[in-house]
Amino acid sequence: MGLSAKRPSRGDEARQRILQEVTETAIEKKKRLNAEIEESLYKRIKMKSVEEGRSISDITRDLWSEYLSK
Repeated sequence: MGLSAKRPSRGDEARQRILQEVTETAIEKKKRLNAEIEESLYKRIKMKSVEEGRSISDITRDLWSEYLSK
């Protein structure tokens, strides 16, 4: 594809804006969350995460998102 001197169309601008929003969302900075829980609860959580092949962080994010959507 060659270079063009034409001005970008509104469609080009919208596509660029949407691409930028998606890119920024995909690389959102994460923060660490610490909580004290009983050892027996931790062991149950860890066993469940292994059974499901998911990390505790993934499960925790899903649970917080579900809780906040109420």
